[in-house]
Amino acid sequence: MIRRDSYAWTMASRPSRRDVAIAVALTAVMLLGSQATPLEGGSERAPDVWSSLTIVIAGAATAWRRIRPMRALAIATLAGIIYWVADYPYAGSALAMMLLLFSIAAYEPERQRAIHGLVAFTVVISAVLIVGLVAPEEEGVSIGLIVLNLVLFQLAWFAGDAVRTRRERMEVLQRQVDEAAAAQRTATQRAVDDERTRIARELHDIVAHSMSVIVVQAEGAQRMIGKNDDAVASALGSIEQTARRNLNDIRTTVGALRHDVDTTPLPELSRLPALIDEWVEAGLDVSLDIAGEQRDLPGMVELSGYRVVQESLTNTMKHGGPAVRAEVTVDYQPERLSIAVVDNGRGAATPSTPRGHGLIGMRERIEAVGGELSVGPRVGGGYAVRAHIPVGAA
Repeated sequence: MIRRDSYAWTMASRPSRRDVAIAVALTAVMLLGSQATPLEGGSERAPDVWSSLTIVIAGAATAWRRIRPMRALAIATLAGIIYWVADYPYAGSALAMMLLLFSIAAYEPERQRAIHGLVAFTVVISAVLIVGLVAPEEEGVSIGLIVLNLVLFQLAWFAGDAVRTRRERMEVLQRQVDEAAAAQRTATQRAVDDERTRIARELHDIVAHSMSVIVVQAEGAQRMIGKNDDAVASALGSIEQTARRNLNDIRTTVGALRHDVDTTPLPELSRLPALIDEWVEAGLDVSLDIAGEQRDLPGMVELSGYRVVQESLTNTMKHGGPAVRAEVTVDYQPERLSIAVVDNGRGAATPSTPRGHGLIGMRERIEAVGGELSVGPRVGGGYAVRAHIPVGAA
């Protein structure tokens, strides 16, 4: 069964307007050519209605050159042979055949079928021309004319084949681009899903810890009822604060909660000095500057800030190059927490080097707590990561 792809083969019964216009123009040129060609001493028949009919058939066939190129070539070739055998004056019917040879090479779905069409056409035309060469009544046919016609026909076919090859190459490239884009989207979504799962797991730990504290405080307050009202009031106040913070943390949940809970204590901003020391021991030149009044913040804010610094320093170590230096600034502002991690590495000099999916995870994490994240090369060299997190957003 012959494959009919969407580009080279259409089941439409009508040719396009452009192909119809080309066919009309070509037919007009051939009709004018038949009228303008001088008769050779009366040896040729004068153009009449039958000659015009064969010309119109050959020209009209070219309108179907994209839809049915093989059939169109067969019809035009037959009409051209009848016109020539009937001894009408030259009308340029070879133009229609050349156009259709180009078309079968460019638009026939199966290239092997297009080759067969070229071979069959060449055999038929060669036989007709050779008969004209040996026939005594045909004086205008020569070896040179035969060779010239065959060369022109072959060139028309190879031109169409070049168009087919270029089109197929572009289709392959487009397919590769589409597949790469789809793979990138899949990888990005996977990174986002992984980070959301991680956030959900960490939030689970925060909530579990907070609820344990509330239970202990409630049990203590219950035992102190009627004995120490101040202690009861203090316990209830602590329960209220813990519950409010816990509720705020829940509001930042993204993704589905995992069932496998990691019991490792969650990092917070107070552990940043220890993190910096670890990177220094690993060979990274990094400094930490804390501005503003350091205070306890909601758990998800603390965790998100810590992860930003951790991931940024990881990227600096991977991509910054030798002798890179990083500076970490944590600014406790009244209404927000600002974190900046800047380095003087080669990140700006090699923009094509991907920094992995860590940046995607960072952005997802910061946006989950209502914050903003900006990343990119620095003017003058290096790379910068800046995060701003509302302290009441988590």
